[in-house]
Amino acid sequence: MGGQASLIMVMGFAYLFSIYQLKTGNVTTNAVENYVEYYSRTVSHEIAMSGMNIAAAKVYEDSSYSTNLSVDYQGGNLTVVFGTAGDTLEVKSIGTYNGHSDTVIAYFGFTSTGGNMYLEFTMFTAMENGCAWIPGDQVWGPVHTNGIINHQNKNTIIFNDKVTAGKGIASPPKSAKTQFLGGYEVGVFLPEITSMGTIKTDATSGGYNFPTPSDTLKLQFESNGNVVVYRNSAALYPDPGVALTTLAPNGVIYSDGPVEILGGVVNTNAAGVTVGTATDIILRDEFVYADDPESNPASDDFLGVVANNNMIFDNTTKIDWKIQSALMAINGSMVAVDMNKGGTFNYYGSIYQSSRGTAKMFHSFNKLYKHDERFNGRTLPSFPGPGTGNPKPRLLSWWE
Repeated sequence: MGGQASLIMVMGFAYLFSIYQLKTGNVTTNAVENYVEYYSRTVSHEIAMSGMNIAAAKVYEDSSYSTNLSVDYQGGNLTVVFGTAGDTLEVKSIGTYNGHSDTVIAYFGFTSTGGNMYLEFTMFTAMENGCAWIPGDQVWGPVHTNGIINHQNKNTIIFNDKVTAGKGIASPPKSAKTQFLGGYEVGVFLPEITSMGTIKTDATSGGYNFPTPSDTLKLQFESNGNVVVYRNSAALYPDPGVALTTLAPNGVIYSDGPVEILGGVVNTNAAGVTVGTATDIILRDEFVYADDPESNPASDDFLGVVANNNMIFDNTTKIDWKIQSALMAINGSMVAVDMNKGGTFNYYGSIYQSSRGTAKMFHSFNKLYKHDERFNGRTLPSFPGPGTGNPKPRLLSWWE
């Protein structure tokens, strides 16, 4: 019996080890298969992403671009298909690798001919510079940055419309107290303004080009459509001023030197007025439209204020501000003279700035931004950015 028992035991162990070896082999095989499948799915997704980035670059370069594509790519296949969905452009990018496929879909809208993509944002910032939205800040209308949106993660910070950010949003919105009521999207990069465009040329021919760039041009707007004009402290056009349509028939006012806006009530024709400078614009007091577009959307008063450098708010004595206009700081920021002073910035229009402020950051104000929706599909005289020619694309949504 002892020999038979030993034999049975040996055979039993052999059987058990054979079953174990089979199971181990199956686990190893499944692990390899899972890895190969995961790798193939990942590569197919990356191919699709690459295709969408290529397609988006083509669309931004030429809004009429719609050439389908099917090529071998990264050991797999890339297919890009253009189509329409209502009044939007639909782009599908399909990546295939080792029997696996993935699809990325994007939808692009377009400004109407004569529109300006940058005016369609309440706030457009190329770089956030580490500055954060603070408690009490509220925005109505689209917000975009090519950098990272920073916020102090409080429920009194409210974005009522869509937020897009190229490099992401700090304190992820899914778990943040900050309210992103209009949704959000990351990985969205938009081209930046690089120059003043034609403002100086147009001011010289049919507008008003300030004759002494070494001096400061000062403007005081009047509700009757006039503007009082100063060279430093000397009045070139004293009170009651000169009609804007007489001073600048084409609506363009420019100086190579600094410009001060002394405030007032802005009354323009339907084409509007653009004030530009090669340096800084200093805002001494608030200014609003004669016909308030917040209560009358049919108002035909339009003002654009463009600084090649900074837009400086003199809050030395003035605490609370109300501004109605489009503001642009091409290579600079919206900054306050006194960064430690509180106050409210009640704004209605569209802001573009290259970066949020550094040493004198525009951080001391409690900010209430509202978009002037009249700027959708239109521009201002010589306002930098796309304003003529083909409609300009804007990414509406991106699905992976």
